[in-house]
Amino acid sequence: MPSSMFVNSRVAGALATWLALAATAAVAVAAVNFVRLRDDFETEARTLHRIVSQRADQHDAHLTSLAAVLATPDRSSATLDAVSEAVLRFYPRITAIDVVRIVSPSDLVFSTRRSWLDELKSSKFATIAAELVPGQTAVTTEPDDDASYHLVKRLPGDGSRASALIMTVDGRRLVDTEGELPPETRLALRDPSGREFVQLGVTRPSAWLVPGLAFEKALGSRSQPLLLQVVRRPTLGELLPPLSAVLVAAITGIGVLLAGVVLRERRAAKEARQRASFHEHQARLAHAMRVNTVGEMASGIAHELTQPLTAILSRSQAGLRVARSEFWERSEIVDALEANVHLAKRAGDILARLRAYVSNSGPMPEPTNLNQLVRNVADLVRSDLGRRGIILQLALTPDEPISMIDRVSIEQVVHNLVRNAADAIETMPQERRTVLMATAIDSNGAAIIVTDRGLGIPPADLPRLFEPFFTTKPEGMGLGLPLCERLVENFSGRITAANGPVDGAIFTVHLPLLAESPKEAAE
Repeated sequence: MPSSMFVNSRVAGALATWLALAATAAVAVAAVNFVRLRDDFETEARTLHRIVSQRADQHDAHLTSLAAVLATPDRSSATLDAVSEAVLRFYPRITAIDVVRIVSPSDLVFSTRRSWLDELKSSKFATIAAELVPGQTAVTTEPDDDASYHLVKRLPGDGSRASALIMTVDGRRLVDTEGELPPETRLALRDPSGREFVQLGVTRPSAWLVPGLAFEKALGSRSQPLLLQVVRRPTLGELLPPLSAVLVAAITGIGVLLAGVVLRERRAAKEARQRASFHEHQARLAHAMRVNTVGEMASGIAHELTQPLTAILSRSQAGLRVARSEFWERSEIVDALEANVHLAKRAGDILARLRAYVSNSGPMPEPTNLNQLVRNVADLVRSDLGRRGIILQLALTPDEPISMIDRVSIEQVVHNLVRNAADAIETMPQERRTVLMATAIDSNGAAIIVTDRGLGIPPADLPRLFEPFFTTKPEGMGLGLPLCERLVENFSGRITAANGPVDGAIFTVHLPLLAESPKEAAE
């Protein structure tokens, strides 16, 4: 992927992350504000309901006071008018107080100066009062007056004294909040029939799918069972104020930037750890390959160690028997111990031959004769190849090529190539079970060549031979050839693979020659 496309994709990813975080944070802020608005709405609506209920209870108290004035034996219009005017003056929501006769509906006994009753309405209220028992109160509204309602209270008395007290209340002033309603808020009052006769404020459908808030409860007054309804729809500006939106965008943007910096640093640290782990793994793998080589030579080494170890065991057992006998000579114990020391040194010499090869020490480049290096590898593998019926042939250039390399590392590479060649021809007919190790010098430097007469390498596999984890062996790990390539490249060399002109495969290790002559390098 081009670097510009990679940068653009990272910018697009960061922008998408920022938008997602900003949207999530905005929703969270809006949700918190919605809960706050809901709680405030519930508190305010319940407070308004309590206030309106108390106002309705005051109407009942005024009706009771007026009824008491009318019940006195010496009642007069002047007294009733004085009490009514005081009520109307201190309670502006009460707009009229009237008294009508029940037996003669058209007869208006008393009316305030604000009264609007005519003969028709007087007759209507008298009819309503006639259905009430003395002391009972009823609520009624007028279709042509959608803001007021009337309290009709039947007064005590029969016959010509039968009358009713009428109190008219302005519903708007009853629910007056003494201030402007919040935006998108609506108040309503419904009479006992369900007709909405008072409505203040408006609400519009929300385009942001914001749920509305609603409160509905009947007033606490028994004589005025009016239903108070409060509806509010929060606006987007209330849920997410502009300042909050800017802060959300800024904070999430800063968070994405900081997260990007942290992730970049963590990614760089992770890559550094991965590189260090890879190099460490390669070193361990190189050591493991050397140990694996020792394992392949274990049968030959075991044969050489068996003799001295068996002799040590025999001598030790004999010396132990002498030491346990009642009569023993000191010289016999000394002879047994001296023999054990000699045999142990012999076994140690056998193991010392492998120590340098198995050593996990770092590479130590030095002028190395490639012909001698090939001979050393041949000495290591000849016995193992002989047991497998494979012939090892050498074709060394007489020019004695010298290269500045770590001998153990390149021996490991050549040994791995010989082992792969042996695996490729192990099942072939005897005449083709031959591995050739050769050295050469050309214009490009020195070369170590390992050739077999197997089936060769499939053309499709040739470009992938040195890819990590690519293998054609059923139980292979695909790490041998990549490691060989890296070991050779450590000394400015390279390794190539090709098929032979007739059969088999050819692996060539190319190494630089020293500038001085072979004799000078050797000296």
